[in-house]
Amino acid sequence: MRALTRRPVADAGELARVAAECASQLEPGLVPVQRPFAAGEVTVDLACADANGRLVLVVCDVVAGPETVLRAVEAVAWWGEHAALRPSVFPDAALDRDPAPRALIVASRFSDRALRLLRVLGASAPEAVECRLFQDADGPVVGLGRLDLAQGAGPSRPAAAVEVTAAEAPRAQSTGAAVLIQRLERLRFSEGFR
Repeated sequence: MRALTRRPVADAGELARVAAECASQLEPGLVPVQRPFAAGEVTVDLACADANGRLVLVVCDVVAGPETVLRAVEAVAWWGEHAALRPSVFPDAALDRDPAPRALIVASRFSDRALRLLRVLGASAPEAVECRLFQDADGPVVGLGRLDLAQGAGPSRPAAAVEVTAAEAPRAQSTGAAVLIQRLERLRFSEGFR
């Protein structure tokens, strides 16, 4: 039996390095492309390509709060609107321009407010992964756990997706981003009265 000692995470940069090293354990077929980089006015810690060539944006934080969720959502919205830039920004990656990017949040802990917000966002929410760092006699050990956001009291996920043509995709993504921003504003407003 091995004895593990939990190692505290120093900063989000350390989690980003771990996420880059363990990308294939975050999701099979996930390959790091670039780190860190800008997505409009926010910084994304790691850009990856999944097995289908879809852009996956990884945002890292020691304790993920609502601001971390907002940063991930904003990055997805920005890269969705600027899909034409993907080949020039990521020239070595075989990224498909058509599918909208998606986000992963890697954190050592998620606050209750962040989890509540992720549940409210439903199907458009970034995926949440807890990353724990340990130490044993042989060296560092990483524990990754994907959070199941379906549990708990949250709105049901949309039943049917709307089919969108390639020409309508940027407008549909902008509309989706506007809906997310409205949900975030309502949640922020309601949180002020708790």
